[in-house]
Amino acid sequence: MNCTAKEIDLILISYPEFFKGETDLVSSLLDQFDFTYHLRKPDASYDELESFLAEIPDHLHEKIVVSNSIEIFERFKVKGIHFSTLNRENGNYLAGNCYRGTSCHSIDEIRKLDDSYDYVYLSPIFDSISKPGYKGKLDVYEIKKFLNESRKIQVHALGGIAAGNMEQIREFGFDGFAVLGAVWTNDPHQNQDKIRSNFKKIYSIIQSIYEKSNS
Repeated sequence: MNCTAKEIDLILISYPEFFKGETDLVSSLLDQFDFTYHLRKPDASYDELESFLAEIPDHLHEKIVVSNSIEIFERFKVKGIHFSTLNRENGNYLAGNCYRGTSCHSIDEIRKLDDSYDYVYLSPIFDSISKPGYKGKLDVYEIKKFLNESRKIQVHALGGIAAGNMEQIREFGFDGFAVLGAVWTNDPHQNQDKIRSNFKKIYSIIQSIYEKSNS
């Protein structure tokens, strides 16, 4: 198991279901670009997740975070494990200072976390692309104030993240972006060129934003 982590600027959350050609696509993106892949398949079995990761080259596993499954986390040398809100207490069973994250929906929820978490997703920042009806209702002033405070935990924006609002999100003070709907299409097997194009656009915008902030 890998207990070492570096700063994350971009997280791509996986398409929720498996699709033909997925491991080849994911491997190609991980090999070309510097980002973290969050393997989140809510209805997948252990065997399905194991088969999926077995098809990803070993040297790319250190760029992958898995959802909730301690068994999968311990089976492969992945970067870390992400706990949903409902599964967060399972993190107490992990030994050592391994890289771990969780999902939060308010600043107060983040403040209540213990020091064992390295990062959180704060959502929804904007209206979700992948979940119709999941509206962004967070207080922008409260977010900016919190993100400017001294803190150990990294906070990544999730919910409605798209090419057109990434610079605005960066101005809030977030440490990174977690994207889903802005990259995947409704039929990923048939639209892999479009998925690649969507991802490259998002990635390019992030590079541009950081070049501006460092100039």
